[in-house]
Amino acid sequence: MAILKRRNIREAAIQFLYLADLEDGPEATNMQEAFWQMLQESSLKKLNLAKAKAILHIAQGRDGRILKLNQLASAIQPELAAGSSTKDVIAPLTELLTQEDKLSSRIEALKSFLQNKSDNPVPDQMIQDAMNVNHSLIHARLTWAETSSDHPDWAIKLEAINATIAHLTRSSQRLASIDDPDSTIVDFAHLRTSSSELSTFRRETQELVAHILQHKEEIDASLAGVIENYAPQRVDPVDRAILRLATYELKMSDDIPRAVTINEAIEIAKKFGTNESARFINGVLDAL
Repeated sequence: MAILKRRNIREAAIQFLYLADLEDGPEATNMQEAFWQMLQESSLKKLNLAKAKAILHIAQGRDGRILKLNQLASAIQPELAAGSSTKDVIAPLTELLTQEDKLSSRIEALKSFLQNKSDNPVPDQMIQDAMNVNHSLIHARLTWAETSSDHPDWAIKLEAINATIAHLTRSSQRLASIDDPDSTIVDFAHLRTSSSELSTFRRETQELVAHILQHKEEIDASLAGVIENYAPQRVDPVDRAILRLATYELKMSDDIPRAVTINEAIEIAKKFGTNESARFINGVLDAL
């Protein structure tokens, strides 16, 4: 798995270097988002679909609890407003209800999107909006709990509403666990793992690319020492990207054995390059 991961990172880095080095192409820093959307499109589509389905699964039965919560809140709010010492709990309850309504709207939007059975991927923003509202809702419930606990004489009257909120809180905790890397809730551990792997893959690839671009002049100087009449623009763009990455590893990174670097560069050349790429790259790297 580690070898496969390294190979995938190196292949992604080579594709990025190739695109960033095209004549009249965008600056490397300006093409990152578009590049990663293209490279991870399929994986992100599957992940967001799985997250959307998980959210809807968690939300089963929510409508009934929200209806009950609103009924209980409507009944208790006039009493709270009339009390001389309970006006401080009205705002937290109102905010809680507002956030519950927002989350219901986000969930309904996801449900409608999936029911349309479109081939379009679930927008990442729809997932993130639901997660953000859920986070705000968790905070709103904590504020309500802290404020209402200052009125122990109201405990019995608030018992039913707090029981309903407790049910909704458990659902919110499960919802938050989808994206929370520190969550111990096992239901959606596979989604957290997938998200982490995609993020790690992108981060490690970008770090490798950044190191190569930082040392590009030194790398090209090393290549000029073994390629007759070397000029970057005279080398095939794919071969150039492979050579720069492999040269960086040979000259400036000591954590990969020389033979591994050369062999993997040759294999990648066979996959992405021309019929002559593998032999050309092998000769250049062997001479470095």
